[in-house]
Amino acid sequence: MRRNAFEVLLGFSSFSSRLNDKAAMSVSEGEVCEGAVRKKGCSGRPKNSKAKSHLWAKDRVFRYAHENGKQEVRYQSPNVKLYHSLKTACKSFIDDGTMGNLEPKQPQKRKCSGPKTQPLSPKRSKKVKKQENRISDRKPRIDLSWLIDNKAVSILEKVYYRSKTGTPLIKGRITRDGIQCLCCFKVFALTAFEVHAGSTNRRPAANIILDDGTGRSLSDCQRQVRHSTSPSNVDNPNSKTAKFNSIEHENDEACSVCCYGGELICCEYCPSAFHVNCLGLNEVPDGNWFCPSCCCGICGIGYLREKSFRACHQCELKFHIDCLSLKSYENMVLLCSQKCEKVFYGLQKLTGKPIPVGNNLTWTLLKSDHHGAENHSKLRVALKVMHESFEPTKNDETGRDVVEDMVFSRVSKLKRLNFKGFYTVIVEEKEDVVSVATLRVYGSRVAEMPLVATSFRHRRRGMCRLLVDQVEKNLVKLGVEKLILPALPTTVDTWVKCFGFTRMEKDEILNLLRYSLLDFQGTILCQKLLT
Repeated sequence: MRRNAFEVLLGFSSFSSRLNDKAAMSVSEGEVCEGAVRKKGCSGRPKNSKAKSHLWAKDRVFRYAHENGKQEVRYQSPNVKLYHSLKTACKSFIDDGTMGNLEPKQPQKRKCSGPKTQPLSPKRSKKVKKQENRISDRKPRIDLSWLIDNKAVSILEKVYYRSKTGTPLIKGRITRDGIQCLCCFKVFALTAFEVHAGSTNRRPAANIILDDGTGRSLSDCQRQVRHSTSPSNVDNPNSKTAKFNSIEHENDEACSVCCYGGELICCEYCPSAFHVNCLGLNEVPDGNWFCPSCCCGICGIGYLREKSFRACHQCELKFHIDCLSLKSYENMVLLCSQKCEKVFYGLQKLTGKPIPVGNNLTWTLLKSDHHGAENHSKLRVALKVMHESFEPTKNDETGRDVVEDMVFSRVSKLKRLNFKGFYTVIVEEKEDVVSVATLRVYGSRVAEMPLVATSFRHRRRGMCRLLVDQVEKNLVKLGVEKLILPALPTTVDTWVKCFGFTRMEKDEILNLLRYSLLDFQGTILCQKLLT
């Protein structure tokens, strides 16, 4: 007689008896169970009891085995092959060809007089909307109207499509509907403008560059807007944008003073890190520690959650707004003192205006954020002159050329790679750039000139001296106290004997730690008092 499921669960070793007539009647019911066997063997979604019923009807035997202290069911086929799971037993039953021709049921076509696309259920619709919002928050698409409304770009601002070598392929102007080509005056979407330029890079936003001398792409503008519209990374250092890019408050792996790695202490407000010795400390300070650049220039205390923290536009020192006693500061260029105001507006008057210095020579101060193709072109020529003396070197963190970043005053959250505020000084002879230098002025206290170079064709003509003399002359007019530069050991004597610089002592360097002065590995900081 047929064994029931209760007998199987009790662990009987085999089922040798055939089904009786009554059981045979259930075989016809087992025909219906072939679908359950097929489902179990193919997809693993059975009705287990129906699948077992059918296997019993087809002479399959069930056994119990003891493994790991447990009783587990085993399934034995007529050819004495043992299977460890119901799924594999059903699959074997199908593969043996003992299944009848069981065609899968075709889903019945449901007639519907409504639209072909059914609306999502409210629950599912809400979930999808939430996902879409999350994706939009993470990476908004490039929308020119969005960039214009957030003042990242201007209507009719000139742009060009950059080739792989950096040369402009085609120029246009920004509109709300797309880029208007200046050769055919048709308006193209970003991707279409890229195709119109003959490029197959498929990265239009990264290669459409603002023709204002900054070298910013539309992707850079997008990041700028995302950064500015997110929770303030100045007033709240715990926000995501303040924590060193979503790229995240990962601290620097090199000391901001000497640029070497090792055991470093990290600032609580910015990503900078320092050696204890480079800070002039004997041991690691206890509690929250703020680097000299992140302490108020008046009270000397670091970031306070209840006080707004702002940086001076000229000297870049940070201040609590309460310490400056400013009533309104939201839409203003913050200058911490009258000395910084004098330097700031004095540099603005000098920028972009060639100053005759005799013998068909002119001295000009350039800034990358000044608009105009001529300004951008001169900066590019200045970069070529720099590369005659300094080989292009890509930084590991940014992947960009350090000299180019300096010439175009590109910004970074790492102090040692932050070239914000840099000017480029050039000396021209009949519009031919002969000598160049990079210059940054930290208010009236100090200015730095990290790189100086002269074109090969014009060396040994005194062009470097002419350039430096004019830099010093104009800094004196602005009331700047000293000029600093990092010199290679082989050139220190030249700067000392011929230009009047002196080597900086350690205590003099420590007194200027509040300023993010550039110092390169293997160089010696030298200074010259101007006033």
